[in-house]
Amino acid sequence: MILGLTGFSGAGKSTVAQIFKEQGFYHLDCDSIVHERVYRNPTVLNALANEFGDEILDHGALNRAVLRKYTMGNPEALDHLNRLVMPFILSAINTDLAAHKDQHIILDAPLLFESKLDQKCDCVLSVVADPKAAAQRIIRRDHLQPTDAEKRLSSQHPSEYYIEKSDYILQNNGDLNTLHQETIRLIKTILGEHQ
Repeated sequence: MILGLTGFSGAGKSTVAQIFKEQGFYHLDCDSIVHERVYRNPTVLNALANEFGDEILDHGALNRAVLRKYTMGNPEALDHLNRLVMPFILSAINTDLAAHKDQHIILDAPLLFESKLDQKCDCVLSVVADPKAAAQRIIRRDHLQPTDAEKRLSSQHPSEYYIEKSDYILQNNGDLNTLHQETIRLIKTILGEHQ
């Protein structure tokens, strides 16, 4: 079974993915694929430098902070970035899916719907949260100023977008213990419905 996992920044998706991993799912982390494989590919780096300028490279490596300045709060720039890197991401994901086809897989992708990766999934789980709670988590996690956290959230879809497209929803407005309990309960439900 392939379970798609998505949600906006600060909702708690990474925590939920970790719980699924602890319960035996193979965690196919699209963010890791992007940062550890795609953003180290010379072809991708050249394309990004052509699009955004040489200052996004620091001694031949991607300077993510500089790239983020171009894309944060700029939907058009973010769309250009996604179109450039998506073919490389999809190729790496397909390789990983094939290598782990005999396992339960949690396909953890912030752009699950936009990339059409949801079509590879048997079902989809979205993690959502109150925007204020999500903003506080982003500020703590990424050491951002409140205005930058709000800018990041404003460039992402609201909860309703995820709710209407998903088979399962986790509302993460409580503490970690509550999220853990609700995730374990949901794992049992999903496995029961998709055996």
